[in-house]
This record gives sequence, structure tokens and C-alpha cells, in this order.
Amino acid sequence: QRSGTVAGARETVGSSMVQKSGIQCYDCKEYGHVARECQKPKRAKDAAYHREKMLLCKQEEAGIQLNAEQADWKDELEAHYMYMAKLQQVSPEVDDSGLIFDKEPEQKV
Repeated sequence: QRSGTVAGARETVGSSMVQKSGIQCYDCKEYGHVARECQKPKRAKDAAYHREKMLLCKQEEAGIQLNAEQADWKDELEAHYMYMAKLQQVSPEVDDSGLIFDKEPEQKV
């Protein structure tokens, strides 16, 4: 039976074997660990993020060829829209499709 410490496990994460396999953190984009082990705070989707996505949409509308990373973003966006459309198809159609409350709102006196 093998036993080890957390510190020992962390040392193997930074090993050349891990770096060769290309394990990359989704959050900080650094190599050697995965997102759930990342010590850095998650990146906020700030104005620069949305500006970049808007420019990608404008480039696509203008007919400019997108590179592989940009095309991946577009595919992810299309998959999200298809998922949302399927959710709407599954939802029951009700004439009064307003908000549903657990109980009737209390009237003010």
C-alpha cells in the first residue's frame, strides 16, 4: 500500500510528465494544474471580455476568417443557443406564462 502527502502530490503535478501532457488550468491558463486546484481568483467577465466578443461577432459579419480559438468560441455560443432553444421546447406552453409563486401575495391594508 502506498501513502503520500499532499505536498508530495503537488510536487508531482509540476513534474515534466504533467507539463508534457499539457494539463492547463481553464481559469488562469497556466500549465501544471487543473481549474479546481487553481490558487488564483477566477477571471471576471469585464468590459474587455465583452468588447472582445463583440468584435468577434463584427468580424464574422464582415466575412473575416476566424482563427481556431475564435471559431471554438463561436461553436460554444451556438451550442448554448441550441441548448436554450431545446429548453424552451420542453417547457409547457401555458396561456398565462407569468411568474409562479409558492403562495398568493399578501395584500396591503
